[in-house]
Amino acid sequence: MKYVFISLVTLLLMTMACSRGPKVPDVRHIEVDFELIPFYEDLFAIHPDSFAVEAESLKARYGQYLEAYSLGVIAAGSTEDPDFNKNMAFFLAYEPNQEVLDTCRLVFGDTAPLKKELESAFKYYKYYFSDQEVPDVYLHISGFNQSVVVDSSWISVSVEKYLGRDCVFYEWLSIPVYLRRRMSPEKVVPDVMMALSMTQYAYNDSIDDLLNQMIYEGQLRYFVRQLIPDIADTTLFDYSSEQLAWARSNEKRMWSSIVENKHLFSNDRMTLQRFIGKSPFTFYFGQESPGGTGIYLGYRIVESYMKRYPETTLKELMEMKNGHAFFRLARYQP
Repeated sequence: MKYVFISLVTLLLMTMACSRGPKVPDVRHIEVDFELIPFYEDLFAIHPDSFAVEAESLKARYGQYLEAYSLGVIAAGSTEDPDFNKNMAFFLAYEPNQEVLDTCRLVFGDTAPLKKELESAFKYYKYYFSDQEVPDVYLHISGFNQSVVVDSSWISVSVEKYLGRDCVFYEWLSIPVYLRRRMSPEKVVPDVMMALSMTQYAYNDSIDDLLNQMIYEGQLRYFVRQLIPDIADTTLFDYSSEQLAWARSNEKRMWSSIVENKHLFSNDRMTLQRFIGKSPFTFYFGQESPGGTGIYLGYRIVESYMKRYPETTLKELMEMKNGHAFFRLARYQP
């Protein structure tokens, strides 16, 4: 199947057209109460040789968060383990972590801009989900492990996973170029909101086929867009401008291919991965295509539904778990 790129003028026109959606609510009056806590600064302010002395004060300040961080993020063991102090001292003394720390301070040393972005997104969150509490947000260094960790009252972000796609650490770690697109500072807030949505609305695997996964992934990104109304499509889908142009110009062809090849109701794990998983391109559409085109199409199905039923609240949308029934109502026509 042959695909073509659309012109820059067409891309701009399509971008403008896609930006027309539901009216963005006024949230200026909404107050949100949360803390942005650069935990990594407090942790690495402790000299490795002094950690045993400082450990109790750190435990007193960070409590269960420190326990979760030590156990689940850096695998240093429980704060009550006999080797906890030794393991943490080793982590702090590990020379590459010091290099990472210096770069994190350059990128995230001033937390005011990030706090402002989070505050804006959380205001929309409270607008749509007034009964939900806004979590505190921690910043940590994980040794390039999990990007985002979620608990009932906090979300924690591995800042070294968002240092910019050209960061030399990612090259040293041999992280593929297509994954580095997701590792920029502007992805922090979208990823926090994505983690919030996935925690609050878990995937219903009772109908686990491509269509159901596509719509769920589309719901998640629609959620993020409502909380960050000005988010660029390139950031939302982790596409370059060229990849986004390709997806838009080939939407109908992609959909026809999925239907004609009977992929839509497939529950084959490899098929699902090829449409939904992280990859440099979508296997079925050739190397010019971006990866994760099933997610893009899922989002377009959700958009179709919301245009047909604009009275649907974001909460109601996210509570819809049956992708098949949702699809029938959406009447998606690319």
